[in-house]
Parts: sequence; C-alpha cells; structure tokens
Amino acid sequence: MAAIAAAAGVTRQTVYAHFGTRDALVEAVADRVTEEVMAAMDAAEVEDGPALDALLRLREIGWRLFERHPVLLQLGAAAAPAAAHAEADRARHEPVMDRLTRLIEKGQAAREFDPTAPAAWLVAAVTALGACRR
Repeated sequence: MAAIAAAAGVTRQTVYAHFGTRDALVEAVADRVTEEVMAAMDAAEVEDGPALDALLRLREIGWRLFERHPVLLQLGAAAAPAAAHAEADRARHEPVMDRLTRLIEKGQAAREFDPTAPAAWLVAAVTALGACRR
C-alpha cells in the first residue's frame, strides 16, 4: 500500500481511506480492468464480420492491455483468488467469457474454427494462449 501511495503521489492513509484493505484495492483494480476490457471489446466490434478477424482484433486489444497493465502477466496461478473472492472473480469475468464464447461459437458455425471441439475448451485455450508472451 505504501508503494501504491507513493506512485499515486498521496499518503498511505489516503489510499486506506478509499480502499480499507489491500484486497479491496485489488478488487477495485480488477473491476476497472474488466470494464476496460469490455469497452475495448465493444470498440473491436467482435459481433461484426468474420469471427477469426474479430478474434485477432481481441488478441491485439489484449496485448495493449497487458502493455498498459504489465502486472496482469505476472499474476498467473499464484494470484488465484481466495475462496472468499472466487465468486466475485467469476462474476467479474463472466461477461468477458460469455462474449468470447459467442464469438467462438459463431466461428464454429461458420467453420472458421473446429466445430467438433467444445466451445468451452476453445475459449480456455484462447484465454491461456492470450497470456503467452509475444
């Protein structure tokens, strides 16, 4: 919290006044990044055109977000949410995953993606590969 306060140019007490705990701060950051992802997905118009093109646009959006928020690449499995926060984390990611699932299913229907693979598996693979370094 001290490092965050210093980076923001405020006192640690100011950070605690806005975010009572480190977990509250992490939750707020995760919410903000999720909002940014959803806005970027809207801007990418993933519902329009071929699914593969939309998926490639999403890949570029993901990399821009990773460049802006490099800590996202550092989190990995070690930062898996505690059981108390797991439900909130699932709810936060649900709109992103739903949109990605619809995109994969659209691509499967158009035979751009393997129609025999479960869409959930393809979503998991795309998500995992999205975090691989360039």
